[in-house]
Amino acid sequence: MQMEKFNVTAFLAYVLICAYTPGPNNILSMSAAGKYGFKRTLPLLGGIFTGFVIVMLLCAYFSVALAAVVPKVLPVMKWIGAAYILWLAWHIWKDTGKETHKEAKPTECRFITGFMLEFVNVKIMLYGVTSLTSFVMPAFKDTATVVAFAVLLAVIGSSSNITWALCGEVFDRFFRHHQKQLNAVMALLLAYCAAGLLL
Repeated sequence: MQMEKFNVTAFLAYVLICAYTPGPNNILSMSAAGKYGFKRTLPLLGGIFTGFVIVMLLCAYFSVALAAVVPKVLPVMKWIGAAYILWLAWHIWKDTGKETHKEAKPTECRFITGFMLEFVNVKIMLYGVTSLTSFVMPAFKDTATVVAFAVLLAVIGSSSNITWALCGEVFDRFFRHHQKQLNAVMALLLAYCAAGLLL
């Protein structure tokens, strides 16, 4: 190990900026919590976290191989990811807001929705690969440390989802009074994320 090569400040700056800026996970978390409450969003957040951990561990495991594979796989993953994100945007867009919190059976609050999003979310894949290959692996060679950093990346990423969901909960009353307009904004932001994958 060569600890002196690890730049903690640069690592944390990159990771926090990437994690807390708008992306599919954060937007979906805020939208779901704003409409259905934080408690009902917990399955979604659990799915995001579980998928996040698995994707980060895969990024750690395949970091060296991904340098050669990513250019071939990335175009396909971008299209799949964009399609899935647009599907989520459509569900948010068409939500009428007529159901109450108790009556609602929100598609976007399910565990599987959050879990599956991680496997087509190119943003977190690049977040993991870039963080590990640019900051972690030059300083740490042992598998246990790389795996620990992969889990840390998932925890930091998921903390941003929880933060965005809490913001959705705090602004619940505002969301309910302006649900149609906010659904349109959230759906358009997700569509923007999808477009960003393809540009």
